[in-house]
Amino acid sequence: MRFTSKDQLITSIETEHCRFVELLESIPQDRFLDPGVWGDDWNIRDLLAHLAEWHRMLLGWYRTGLDGGRPEMPASGYKWNQTPVLNRHIQERFREQSVEEAWADFETSYEEVFSLARELSEELLLESGHFAWTGKNHLTTYLGANTTSHYRTASKILQRWLRAGGAKTTGESGDST
Repeated sequence: MRFTSKDQLITSIETEHCRFVELLESIPQDRFLDPGVWGDDWNIRDLLAHLAEWHRMLLGWYRTGLDGGRPEMPASGYKWNQTPVLNRHIQERFREQSVEEAWADFETSYEEVFSLARELSEELLLESGHFAWTGKNHLTTYLGANTTSHYRTASKILQRWLRAGGAKTTGESGDST
């Protein structure tokens, strides 16, 4: 999505985050380690860790850029066309993290990214090429991809899993398998 105002960005981030969290809260936490959420072996904890790590990568790109550096994007040793490999690496790196830690990391990193978006001026967010590391893109291109778009995609992944019988949501009767 191409944002045309700071308010539009902030509203979109907040709305999609709330939708995603509401969906998460509808799923019993004892199902957060069930496989098959995304591919055969991803679970909800993996999805949360993935989102948190992409938040942290975005914050790292921004900080490196502020210091005059050129961040390695999406991550050191990876090109954009290698994001599936990077995502698998992220999953493996956080495989031992607890559900509670993954959820807390997701919320903490979300707050950091959301605070950054709220603190920056509309000019800094929307001016093409303002930051050398974003090239011709607006900063909102990266903020939107790592928040709004990511949350919307994660919600679709969870909804697809739920429709396929991945887990019963809170309030549904019957067996939760």
